[in-house]
Amino acid sequence: MAGLHIPPIWLWCGAIVIGAFLIGQFFRRPGRATWVILRNIAIGCVLVLAVNWVGAYLHFHLPFNPLTAVTAGILGIPGIAALIALKLWVMV
Repeated sequence: MAGLHIPPIWLWCGAIVIGAFLIGQFFRRPGRATWVILRNIAIGCVLVLAVNWVGAYLHFHLPFNPLTAVTAGILGIPGIAALIALKLWVMV
């Protein structure tokens, strides 16, 4: 078995569902949704930096970019766990 292959259609479906949810929240309460999204992204930045700070002792590093910050911000602790698992899975 060469590896797990996820068809691109499923990835697009997931992206569309998440995008529709975010757009729906934005049109429901534009000001509140904007602040919640910005707050969550800021929290995601802090979480990624915290993982990198602790990971410095374990020789582990997550890339710090907008995608990781948004993932951690929207998903919270499960998002950080997913980023760590993805990093460990890809970099074996």
